[in-house]
Amino acid sequence: MATHYLSGHTVGPLEPEVAIVETYISEEASIPIWGPVALVAAGSGEYIARAGPTAVTTDAMVIGVAVGPLRDAENGYVSDAAGQAIQVLTFGKGKCKVDGTDAIAVGDALIPHDTDGVACLAAVDVAGTFDQTTLQANLQEMHSTFAKALYASTVDLDIIPVHVYGARGTLT
Repeated sequence: MATHYLSGHTVGPLEPEVAIVETYISEEASIPIWGPVALVAAGSGEYIARAGPTAVTTDAMVIGVAVGPLRDAENGYVSDAAGQAIQVLTFGKGKCKVDGTDAIAVGDALIPHDTDGVACLAAVDVAGTFDQTTLQANLQEMHSTFAKALYASTVDLDIIPVHVYGARGTLT
């Protein structure tokens, strides 16, 4: 059964005075609160990138975690229509929904999961020898980390405290 740590904290960063929360335009409806979001192309006539959920584990465009406003409390969405203003924690302490079935320890790096709105353990291969393919895969995974776990998890869809440090951008 999933657990929601700090359940009294329903939106926003855990430490507002030291966090960076930025406003983005939602790329789509149904963006889950506490889920990782990534930069996506700007809409027609817009000059700033939008934010949306990602289900790509090597997505280096993750900028942070959606933290508000909670527009659909029943389903836990910060956006219930494309084009709405959403708040994204790009730096600081907040909460994030994780898949802890691959055990997450305190201090572990998190990457997007292959399910929208969920993060998972960044499992970099630390074998004794590497080939070009393994090196590239490790580099992509390290580049897509966007947060560190501040609480251990072994349960799918846990909501745990994390420290978000945002995007590193696409590898070139």
